[in-house]
Amino acid sequence: MRTALLVLLSVSVFAQSAERAQVDKIFSGFNTHTPGCAVGVAKDGRTVFEAGYGMADLERRVPVSSDTIFESGSVAKQFTAAAIVLLAQKGLLSLDDPLRKHLPELRDYGSPVTIRQVLSHVSGLREWRALAAWSAIPEGTRVFSNDDLLELAALQRGLNFDPGSHYSYSNTGFNLLPIVVDRALKPKTFQQWTKETIFDPLGMRDTRWRDDFRTVVPRRALAYGKSNGEWVQQTPIENIFGAGGLLTTVADLQKWNENFTATTVGGREFVEEMQVPATLTNGRTIAYAKGLMIAAPDGVREVAHSGATGGYRTWLGRYPEKGVSVAVLCNSAEANATELGRDTARIWTKAPRLLQAAGAFHADPSTLEALAGMYRRLRDNEVVRAVFENGKLRFEGIGDLQPVTPGTFRTGSGAQVVFENGPAPKFRWIDPNGETSYERVERVSPKAADLAAYVGEYRSLETKAPLTVAMDGSRLTLKIGSGRAAELRPTFRDAFSGGPGGSAVLFLRDSSGRLTGFSAGDARTWDLRFERIR
Repeated sequence: MRTALLVLLSVSVFAQSAERAQVDKIFSGFNTHTPGCAVGVAKDGRTVFEAGYGMADLERRVPVSSDTIFESGSVAKQFTAAAIVLLAQKGLLSLDDPLRKHLPELRDYGSPVTIRQVLSHVSGLREWRALAAWSAIPEGTRVFSNDDLLELAALQRGLNFDPGSHYSYSNTGFNLLPIVVDRALKPKTFQQWTKETIFDPLGMRDTRWRDDFRTVVPRRALAYGKSNGEWVQQTPIENIFGAGGLLTTVADLQKWNENFTATTVGGREFVEEMQVPATLTNGRTIAYAKGLMIAAPDGVREVAHSGATGGYRTWLGRYPEKGVSVAVLCNSAEANATELGRDTARIWTKAPRLLQAAGAFHADPSTLEALAGMYRRLRDNEVVRAVFENGKLRFEGIGDLQPVTPGTFRTGSGAQVVFENGPAPKFRWIDPNGETSYERVERVSPKAADLAAYVGEYRSLETKAPLTVAMDGSRLTLKIGSGRAAELRPTFRDAFSGGPGGSAVLFLRDSSGRLTGFSAGDARTWDLRFERIR
């Protein structure tokens, strides 16, 4: 009896027993020996379900309850966007202001990066985590502040792409926006502005920014992840906020979601502006608005955002046409908050699982086998392997590809993969925020003598640390500053995986074939250049 009370601490009396049983089943993987989640559901502005599952603190045996405070991860982005939109309503800035107008430390990239582009991840700003890692100060090695990230961004001499031309998720811009607010309102701060204009008017009494990780916050859940099969703490030790760093509860998030109907804060113009999806320079409208994703994964319009930081996993979703709002906050890196939230939402929206129902097409096994191989993402040289097994084609680390038509597949996340005919197979990854091109490459296995050609010292004016590429027996290694050397694993010609954060490294040659440097890339930092100096 005691265990049952700990696992399910509080349930709203409004929930019907059948609905409660369904939610209990969804969260049945959380118990007194695991971290857990809090979940809240509202229907037509009225709370119909709240519950806590699992433990907020494994050491002290504190269970999760419906009023446990979690860190939000990227669910915070909509609040940062709201702070900016409210400032624009007051005429204190414009969404179309160049970012450099407020942050002159940044370089002039030719085409201005606007605040509006930052709010929708179409700015081209590189991800700060990659920049820190390549500067020998990876996340977790120091307590970062927003000012530290501005310093990293100010070193950048280029962008991922021309502003507005592509979508690439980047925390950098959202962590710079609080500084923009500070400067627009000086001496008032971003924290004061959001409290006065958003949190207090909506009665979000348990919501605040984690601007000092040392602050004692009653009812806060610690965060956990798995290491060698055991739970270890993964609570962020940093003072960065804007892209994340919001402390909140499921009840407070429901008050915020209700504002999109009640319009207490900002009025109708504000809530409409927040939900306008971005349009790229090629005319394509993407799914990302301002800290919010507008999609319809089950054929029902969804306005949502997920979050992940340290061991916290979060999701906040709203289904306007159904009057349903769901908040899920977890303190386990093993939790899939988005899946938990959508499964919970379906109980009240009655929406079918379209991804499970779709795809009756059966592809010829020989055709699938011919598509197997290694493919590189053209923009950053990261590779994905297509494997043919048991009559199915799958991407390693992603999952099975469900055939839809000849040459077209659907992933578990709903993205489309379209293979193109030709002598060298290639495919396009298509999701609501754009397309990404891949081409097949031949895997290589260079000998030690071949690897030795890459040995040398490298540097970039956009990072803070020298790099050394060396041989360790028959392995090629990369060491940044005085850090530990990591193995570079060959993928295709002149290309390797194993850079910081798993990023790709492509060595570059001049017209005579001489090695001149390398390009580092991942999904959020496309082409960070290093030159060979010795």
